[in-house]
Amino acid sequence: MEVRVDTTWNHSYYPVLFKTEKQLLVVLEKLNGKNIFPRRYFYPSLNTIEYTKGQKMPISEQIASRILCLPLYVGLESQTIELISRITNE
Repeated sequence: MEVRVDTTWNHSYYPVLFKTEKQLLVVLEKLNGKNIFPRRYFYPSLNTIEYTKGQKMPISEQIASRILCLPLYVGLESQTIELISRITNE
């Protein structure tokens, strides 16, 4: 692979929506235990910021509590991808 001069890598995330927040938290803890650090990127729901004045947004709140962004970037090793997949699918 040829990389252009002055390339800046974009370390990104792959969002996964779990059925429950409890499932998300179990996966998060197991991944962290393997030194893999996904993010709760869309958490908490944006309606909790002062700007929205506490407006209820039940769909946003529900999804924000169940979405976890898994690591995704150039150079992510196959073994790590397999480990993330195995833990996530358990």
